[in-house]
Amino acid sequence: MTATAERDRSVRPMTFEEAARLDPNEQPGEIVDGEWIPVTKSTWRHGEITSAINFLLRLYAREHPGWSVSVADPGVKLARNPDRLRGPDVAMVRAERVPTGKGVDGWLDGAPDVAVEVAGDSQTISEMTKKALEYLSAGAQMVWVVDAEPRRLVLFTPPDHVRILGPDDVLEGGDVLPGFSCKVAEMFV
Repeated sequence: MTATAERDRSVRPMTFEEAARLDPNEQPGEIVDGEWIPVTKSTWRHGEITSAINFLLRLYAREHPGWSVSVADPGVKLARNPDRLRGPDVAMVRAERVPTGKGVDGWLDGAPDVAVEVAGDSQTISEMTKKALEYLSAGAQMVWVVDAEPRRLVLFTPPDHVRILGPDDVLEGGDVLPGFSCKVAEMFV
């Protein structure tokens, strides 16, 4: 059976409430247009890049109170009817937006202020670009799509600004994260 056929068999209709009741040992996934789409585990390299980005954003949050950073695909509810539940690799929100409940109530309502997706073996840059546009559409102020090869970052800001940064370029937080800056290469250590 091909990977596509296998994937097609595992795609099924789902709501936020149904996803919240899934067995935690079940394959992770996201809801796209009301359908559960399984996602594969990340590679080690993907984890290294995500960890480096988390470190940079946590340093910023420590020096600029009022921010919260989450990793490991935190649930963000981007749309309802049909439901759309995504899990960015790294998400950053203002502290007052942090969800405190469990299940559906523990997922963020709307897009994070800053969403980060790392393209990798199982998720292409075009898939990550689609997700970036979904985050912006749901209210994100900044989205970073990080591409390990060729070591670049695609920066999305509303309404439709896109900028490609190479490893020697400096990423700045602008009005969203005032005072934040780092060389893109720092994400690939």
